Amino acid sequence: MDRSIHLLDLISKEKLDELLRVFTEATGVASIITEVDGRPITQPHNFTTLCLNYARSTEQGRHKCYQSDSYGGRESAELKKCLIYRCLNAGLLDSAAPVIVEGYHLANVLCGQVLEEPAETDVAIQRAHAIGITDIEGYLESIKKITIMSRERLRSIVNLMEVITQTVSEQALKKYLSYKQSQHYLRKLINSVSDCIISTDSDANISMINEAGASMFGLIEEKLMGQSIFSLFSDATATSTFQKQIAHWQKEKERIELTAVDVNRRTFPVQMSLSKITAKIAKDSGYVAVLRDISEEKKAERMKEDLIGMLTHDMGNPVLSIQKAMQLLVDETLGRLKNGQFLLRKLLISLNQILQKSIRQVIFFAQDKRISICFEPVQKPLELWADQNRLLRAVTNILDNAIKYSPEGSLIKVFVRKINGGEKEEIKTVTGQVNFQGLIANQPYFWIAISDQGLGIPKKYQKIIFDKFFSVQSRDGNGRKGVGLGLTFCKQVIEAHEGFIWVESPLNPEETHQPRGCQFNFVLPTGSLS
Repeated sequence: MDRSIHLLDLISKEKLDELLRVFTEATGVASIITEVDGRPITQPHNFTTLCLNYARSTEQGRHKCYQSDSYGGRESAELKKCLIYRCLNAGLLDSAAPVIVEGYHLANVLCGQVLEEPAETDVAIQRAHAIGITDIEGYLESIKKITIMSRERLRSIVNLMEVITQTVSEQALKKYLSYKQSQHYLRKLINSVSDCIISTDSDANISMINEAGASMFGLIEEKLMGQSIFSLFSDATATSTFQKQIAHWQKEKERIELTAVDVNRRTFPVQMSLSKITAKIAKDSGYVAVLRDISEEKKAERMKEDLIGMLTHDMGNPVLSIQKAMQLLVDETLGRLKNGQFLLRKLLISLNQILQKSIRQVIFFAQDKRISICFEPVQKPLELWADQNRLLRAVTNILDNAIKYSPEGSLIKVFVRKINGGEKEEIKTVTGQVNFQGLIANQPYFWIAISDQGLGIPKKYQKIIFDKFFSVQSRDGNGRKGVGLGLTFCKQVIEAHEGFIWVESPLNPEETHQPRGCQFNFVLPTGSLS
């Protein structure tokens, strides 16, 4: 049974009080229903003056009464029947019976406050002093008014109380099973939803999360229960956005975007809608949030922006622009995306032919600046599984950049070699060794390098040169300019082929008085294990 279920969740307080009122009118004894720890659930019914005005009038007295009621309920639960016992406070005869639902001790039903025989004065005075009573005469006078009743008579009343307790337990069980069935259905329904659903209390602590939510954050539900929902947000900005949404909450459900973080500290964007839960009891109020991971949508948006931006970028070279646009239309690849990645159309192609064709597409622009392009095709065939059009465009972009940013009369070199993924020391350039943890041993790769004799790229920019809209301005104002999308496209193409791309600069140290230069390198798997 769910230990958070309370008796009042199953039977209303009004019904319980009415039941005890009728019971006390019929029997003449006192009665009350308490929590397992002795704290009252219902009103006290027909309580004696001794109990109301003296025994429970001090803090020590109330504590002892709660202890006594808890003791009676606990002992009767272990015996699985009603128990008659002496009150731990005033020494009166009381009786307790447990309300048990599905084996869970939910509450205590108590009655009594009678004596078998008149109380001894000395013992009564000691009991009064023990709980801090100063009006000893009043205490003794109230004891004299206590009903004297034999155990046999009390037992007959207790038998009736036992029937009432059993009725309360059965009604509670019936309501609980109905509740449990509805909760099971609701839980099943919530877990069938692919979005994250979280409910919180009024302090924003998580009280429920569905399976999709637990999976989204990489934790089991039990680990998330009780945590602040703020622990799922990546930074103070996201937390502040959530708090503002609560502070200015309206009945109209507004969707907001936040940055969430999972157990591995991976951040990702989410769209959240928030609803308020208002309950009669303040502690039962809270919020329900529905979070949807929009990472893929954001990627798709960026890819669409990139496609438009790259076409705009290519407008700087009219001939290439027209040719590439026509090629996209003919191939029906304009705007085709899959999971934020290019939808590649892989064929078995010749890398030598790709490089030669790329050079032919830019050779006229190179000749205008008297730039030579040096490329000696490898004699043996270099074949790989790749998207010919995408790869051709990526290589052409790199060559086009090399021509733009090289001085007149300079040299551009194109180099290609087949390597083994387990022999990373083969991937060396003028500036040293490049080590890629991602290369797979015994997997064949092609390494392509394109170098120029331009002013180069400063070290601080080399890790971000492939970012969208990033470009480097040279000191003389005539260096690397543009909208910063050509290299972004190249990186996306190479990585879509499960390859790597990087840049190295300078190729020559400054003291040699030679052009510093830069070299773009990329590694592509052949698509074959032979």
